[in-house]
Order: sequence, then C-alpha cells, then structure tokens
Amino acid sequence: MMMPIMYGTISQDMGWTITQTTSFMAIKSAVSGVGGLFAGGLIVKFGLKRVFVQSVAVIGIATLLLYFVDSLPVYYALASVSGFASILSLIAIQVTLAKWHSASIGRITGVAMLGGAAAGTIVPLATAYGLQHFGWHATAATAGVLVLAFVLLAAIFLFREAPEAYGYTADELDPGPAGGRSRMAGATPATDAGPEFRSILKTRQFILLIVAAALSGAISNGVNEYIPLFVERQANLGAYMAALGFTIVIVISGLGKILFGWVFDRFSTRGVAACWALCGVAVLLSFPVAGFATFLIFMLVRGVSHGGVVVQAPVLARHLYGIRPIAQVIAFLNAAFHLGASLGIWAIGIGVDLTGGFGIPFIAVAVVAAICALIGLGLEPRYWAGYTARRAPAHA
Repeated sequence: MMMPIMYGTISQDMGWTITQTTSFMAIKSAVSGVGGLFAGGLIVKFGLKRVFVQSVAVIGIATLLLYFVDSLPVYYALASVSGFASILSLIAIQVTLAKWHSASIGRITGVAMLGGAAAGTIVPLATAYGLQHFGWHATAATAGVLVLAFVLLAAIFLFREAPEAYGYTADELDPGPAGGRSRMAGATPATDAGPEFRSILKTRQFILLIVAAALSGAISNGVNEYIPLFVERQANLGAYMAALGFTIVIVISGLGKILFGWVFDRFSTRGVAACWALCGVAVLLSFPVAGFATFLIFMLVRGVSHGGVVVQAPVLARHLYGIRPIAQVIAFLNAAFHLGASLGIWAIGIGVDLTGGFGIPFIAVAVVAAICALIGLGLEPRYWAGYTARRAPAHA
C-alpha cells in the first residue's frame, strides 16, 4: 500500500529507472508466489497461529530495515523477505476464514478484509506527507515500527484457528438458507469434506483455475502498482492527486469486498468471472482520464473490482473443492495470483519504458481480463451451497 506512493520519490532519490524501482513489488510478488507453494505444508505442520504470528513479525522487521537501503541488492533482498512473510500471513488468514465459515464465506471474507480499506483512508496520504517532510527511508521505517507495535500484538492475542477446538464445525455455524447444499439438486452432500488434494492436482479444472488466478493477479495487483505513476505522470494530475487516487482505490475496494462477497455467495464462480471482467472494464476507463470526473470514475471502478479480487481465493477454494484440501488449494491460488502479479508488474513496467506510456500495456491488460473471465465461467462449484449440477464429472 505504501510502495506505489513512494516509487516516484525512490526513483528520483536513488537514481533508479521506473522498472528498477517497481521491481520491488515484482520481486515481492514472485517470492510470494513461490512461497505460497509451501504455505499449505507449513500450516499443516506448524499450525495457523504459529505461522501467522511469525510472518507478521518478519513483515514488520523487513519494513523497518528499508531505512538502511542504499543499493538495489539490499532493496530487492528486503522485497524477497517481505514477500515470503506476506504470503504466509495472507494464506493463514484466508484458511482461518474458510475453516470458520461455509455459506457466507464471501461476505465474511469481505468484512474481514475491510481493514485494508480502513488503512487505505490513512496510509497513502500519510505516506505522501512523510515523503515530503522526512523522506522515504524514515517513512518506511516508521511503518515497520507500527507493524511490530500493533499488528504483531493483535496477532498474538486475538487469533483463533478453527471452530472444532470449541466443539463446532463451519457447516453447523454457517449452514446457509434452506438447510445448505445438501438440499440442492446435484450438489455434493454436506458431509463430504471434499477430495484429497493430490487427486485434483492434475485435473483440467484445477489447472485452469490456477491459470485464471495468475491472470487475475496481473489484471488487478499488476495495475494497482502503476496507478499513482499513471495519475501523476501520464494524466498530469500531480503527486497528491496520485496519492488521493490510490487512496480512493483502496477505500472503495472495501465496498467492492462487501459487494462481491455477496455476489460470490450468491453466484459463486460466475460472480468471480464477472469481477474479472470488471477489472478489464476498469483499465479501459483509464484512457479518457483528463480531469477530476473521469479520474474519479476510473478510481471507483478500479477500487470495486480490486475489492472482489481480494476476496476470491477462499471462495473459489471452498466452493470448488470443499474443506479437506482447503489449505493447499488456497496456498496454490495465492501462489499463482502473486506470480501473475509479479509478471504483470514487470510486463507493464517494461511496456511503459519501451512505449513511453500506459496505452499499449493497459490494452493488453483488458484482453487478459476477458480471457480470465471466460475461464471463470467454465468452473464447476460443486461444494457451493447453491450449486446445481450442469455437467456430470465431479472434478474434471
């Protein structure tokens, strides 16, 4: 959330190109993608809370150490450390939500992720203020101290792993209307916890799901990294409007999380496909940006679509494959998402450097969004409470 605001200042202060500077998030996303492949196993072996608490501590320390950055290798090394810890903490949160909730997993995930929207009302503008008065090194270090002082303590004392420890299951706590999925024609019985992870790993649906997750990372997080630069340099609206635009995206993403959480609960994978399509529409709305009105429309649509993408992983994992493989599926979804985001950040950055603008890269993003949406329409959510079978194969 801070880094896109700081890119312009970092680039100027350190004498780095746009590609070199934004590669921080590309590297972070790539490491997150690789780390996500191991997250499921780590969670199964060590437990959700232990993984979550330690990952939050590492995030705080890595952010604090940005104060000492004086070269690209150190800058990139901290991006790598932060990326690995970030994916572990994110997956731990999503697995916990999926363990506690069933029919309303979309809405609950949206509510849980509202913290990011709340931070979005403060962090971008506070970062812009810090950059102007203290520089990017001190601003980053301050953020690290805040993570260690507040977020880490909350993780230690407030985190709860699963309802089974208290004598309940997610289906009992959150059965949904009309008795849940057991009453839906063609749906998998509620007593079926889902397939073993190894049985789905090489299936066509799982492979397409991973491809779509990777593409969604490129069309969402990949674009977000360039919003402040786009507003400041191509739309010529200035640094504070760039920070304001990023703030709007993050804040409105809170609305998107709640809205698409409800859409995902009601329409499952078709709702996710609609969200991916909206990401394409959002990036096309960047082309007419010239004043405040067009700027605001672009930011609102980008924010709503981004909010939906943030909520997607627990919903897709639980609706498509049930609770048994939930940790591994969510881990792979996040791994693919962040690898896709890394590729998207890199590709857009190269495109901007080569063409001198965002036009061609953003057109490519819109095309990728359309492909992503088409894949989403073909997914079969057999463990969704509202599923009605359209085709016979269970996990084809």
